[in-house]
Amino acid sequence: MLLRFFRINDPYRLLGILVVLILISLFLFLDPVKIMLDELKMFVLGETLNQGKSLYVETITNTPPLFAWISGWFEMLFGRSTTAGRLIALIIIFFQVSFFTIILINTRAHHENTYLPGLIFGVLSLFSFDMLSFSSELLASTVILFAINNLFKEIEFHIQRDEIILNLGLYIGLASLLVFSYSVYLPGVIIILAIFTRLTLRKSLLVLFGFMLPHTFLMLGYFMRGDFSYLFENFYWANITWSDDSSMNKSSALMLCLAPIIFLLLSLFTLNREARLTKYQSQLSQTMFLWILLAIAEVVISGSLKPHQLVTCIPPLSYFIGHYILLIRKKALAEFAIWAFIGTIVLLMYLTRYEKLNTVNYSNLFAQQSLYSRIVNKRVLILGNDWGLLEKNKLASGFFEWKLARPIFTELDYFRNVVLIDKALSEGAPEVIIDEEDKMAAVFNRIPSLKSRYSREGNIYFRKEQTDGDH
Repeated sequence: MLLRFFRINDPYRLLGILVVLILISLFLFLDPVKIMLDELKMFVLGETLNQGKSLYVETITNTPPLFAWISGWFEMLFGRSTTAGRLIALIIIFFQVSFFTIILINTRAHHENTYLPGLIFGVLSLFSFDMLSFSSELLASTVILFAINNLFKEIEFHIQRDEIILNLGLYIGLASLLVFSYSVYLPGVIIILAIFTRLTLRKSLLVLFGFMLPHTFLMLGYFMRGDFSYLFENFYWANITWSDDSSMNKSSALMLCLAPIIFLLLSLFTLNREARLTKYQSQLSQTMFLWILLAIAEVVISGSLKPHQLVTCIPPLSYFIGHYILLIRKKALAEFAIWAFIGTIVLLMYLTRYEKLNTVNYSNLFAQQSLYSRIVNKRVLILGNDWGLLEKNKLASGFFEWKLARPIFTELDYFRNVVLIDKALSEGAPEVIIDEEDKMAAVFNRIPSLKSRYSREGNIYFRKEQTDGDH
């Protein structure tokens, strides 16, 4: 019955997918998990930028600029509302489902026009509870869908226009300003174009030009303000040379992805034996397989394994699993397959949500309990990675990412670093400074006017009551 409903070519079937998404995610809203680390970082970054601190110059972070600015807009509108973020995430997921389904129908990717791949896409989009969060990966994967649409158009030989190639590069460029590691799709797309289209030097340069266009505007903006060095050091160089630690190990990721992997293998086997594809459909299948490899490469290059990072695997998985179920000749078996797929994905998601599956460890998705939990409702400067403290406090300065900020507090022979610290601590004077690495003593020696404003208790500095001489 479920298969028959979504197999019909009727746009109103999208409403059925929306109902399924709501039903699957309902208990994630009724019994929500606490704020996740990536959500907390987004809120804190948004608050910092909304204080008027310039990105990369006064706000020390390697967060890609487009997502950083979106974080500021989100915090301005919704504050620290996880509910708002997760509701917007659900809306974005439904948009992705609708758009990808329309792509497959318009490009005749399957033998029949069906909304079944859209249903599979929606279910896969909730294979882990952290997928339902407003994240840079979710936004970037939406932009990547636009790139896939243009890629499909270019592979279809009778549609070859320069704007399609240019837009293909442009969308990947925009995606890389949301998640920098998505830059890997640029060489990947060029390879796919070389295999399936008449790729010329001119087309390759058009893709590259489209990719570089948003980056060029970004670099020009910072260059005109004299801040290009900050952009290069804190965004480009920082994202090339290091990344965050992974939130889960490989065995947990493998267990979580076991059901989609099994269905993918069945799909590839069945598609190779049973499908009678046209030349164009065969090219799309090969493109989707290469896209899975690109998505895996992106996760490896990023150096940070999190469940929601696998979001770019969802379009090709939906494509192949949809093919597999549609090729099952016995209706009862096909109906069982779709129910088994949905049931397995949803069951695993809720088992991990309620920590009933010991093989999957989600603890690192959340900020660790702070050792200074007694500090509440203060403006704090943290010389370390105690993100848990920021759940109930505000960041008082722009030193957002400690890995990037540590050299500023260590290399005090550079006058620029001393000026930056002095300005940050004078304009947004923290009420509490957590100094676990004992960096502030050297800072106070360099800036004696700051030392008189704080009293020390262990590795914590408390701001003294403000006097008339303080500015």
